[in-house]
Amino acid sequence: MLLTFLGLLTRIGVFISSIITIGLNARFYTNNAWSDDLIIYIIAISSFGAVACLVPPYPNFLWDLFWALGALLAAVFALVVQFAESDCYGFRPDNDVNCSTYKAGTAFTFLAALAWFASGFFVGAEDEKEAQGESGEKQEPKKKKKINLLYAAPAFAVYLLDRVPIPNVQVNLLNPTNDSIEFSVLSDIRVPDAVTVNFDSMRAQFFRPETRDDPIPIATVDLPKLKFSANEKVTLINQTMKLGDIEQFALLVEDVAYNPRFSVAGQAKTKVGVAGLSTTVDLMKVVSLPGFDNFPNIWVNEIGVMPPDEQGNNVYGEVVVFNPAPATVTLGEVTLAVIIANLTVGQATVAVNNIVPGNNTFVIRASLNTALVESNIDAIIQSEIPYLREGNVIASARGVSVVYRGEHLQYWEEAFQSIQVSATRPVKELLGMVVDSGISFILGGIEPGEGLKEFVYNLVDQILETVRALPEDGVDGYTEDLAALARLVLRLLTFLGIL
Repeated sequence: MLLTFLGLLTRIGVFISSIITIGLNARFYTNNAWSDDLIIYIIAISSFGAVACLVPPYPNFLWDLFWALGALLAAVFALVVQFAESDCYGFRPDNDVNCSTYKAGTAFTFLAALAWFASGFFVGAEDEKEAQGESGEKQEPKKKKKINLLYAAPAFAVYLLDRVPIPNVQVNLLNPTNDSIEFSVLSDIRVPDAVTVNFDSMRAQFFRPETRDDPIPIATVDLPKLKFSANEKVTLINQTMKLGDIEQFALLVEDVAYNPRFSVAGQAKTKVGVAGLSTTVDLMKVVSLPGFDNFPNIWVNEIGVMPPDEQGNNVYGEVVVFNPAPATVTLGEVTLAVIIANLTVGQATVAVNNIVPGNNTFVIRASLNTALVESNIDAIIQSEIPYLREGNVIASARGVSVVYRGEHLQYWEEAFQSIQVSATRPVKELLGMVVDSGISFILGGIEPGEGLKEFVYNLVDQILETVRALPEDGVDGYTEDLAALARLVLRLLTFLGIL
């Protein structure tokens, strides 16, 4: 009688826990980012379980055991959802549902599973007692049957990895050499409470998804054994990435430069241990990250002329480049070819010590090939006419060389030599900066007066108005007149020692 009463109490516990689990997970479902299947399973097993616990138990405990195993799997899913969907461990700090609510959902899912197991135990004990009572003597214990368990952990890990979105991480690529890059991966992701996670040593390789069927590694990483304790942040510090195929590396950098998003794939095989249980998993993941999208947000803060330095640079500038990727990259001294009308009219150098996420300001030093510009001034002006109609001018740059600590980085050089970046800016703004710096240089640091600036701006306005009003058949003639004026200005600046 006592066992039957205890079994009834556990069934009541199943019912209450299932109803609460259904309500909480219905709320989670409206706020989840990826775990629809897991939450639907939890809701389904809880819904059917709430009805199943009202059915009188069979003459043995198999009915309860079936639902206990189903509820236990739901509890495991609830743990996964709590880890990857809530702000409990830093995975999704933007979730509208707080951590305590997710923990409550997990707790009640486990309570339902435990209640089912307890109910099965009491039902089985009651059956055993009745069997002994009918025979009048103690029964010999039955031989235990071997139960073969299907360890689905590796397949489940692959399933999760394929669906879980990439959390907020910070990647640092530092100290590049011609065959490796030092890297660190920082995140706010923490190991769940009372859990220790171990990874055996592994080799991870990274490649473009286009070569997935027959991967061509862009880079490989050999990681030592890793151990993360409860509530410890998951990080990798000062690891080494060995570079692989140089052509694939260049293609990946092109993807990053020209596309709004780019993809990279990673693959690794290792043994993972969680809470004393371990299994071998073969992981493969394709991630999509924001790219530079052909650099639409390059901003020119300053441009001007200066006395030639030891390298012959007579033009300086300050530009702002927005980095949308969650990565900090060190390159070194980058040399660029300055291109106008498909002509290399000069060279520029910029020290790229660190590109950080967000806006980055770089100082540029450049030398202008005035003889080449003067001899090709007609073609240059002709190419600028479409932009002058909008009040703008355009210039492009392509990579020439990348040097870090005296070593040429062939990987980056091959990539940058295939990338051309263009910037379009208002001609009045740029010309105003050049006039300010040029006149100040000529007058020994004295700032030009407002009258001179006004004269230059009026002249530019007249030129732009004329260009906008030009018919298509009048462009060639006007180009010749404007080219003659440009040649005169170039010769004057050269005579004054500015260019």
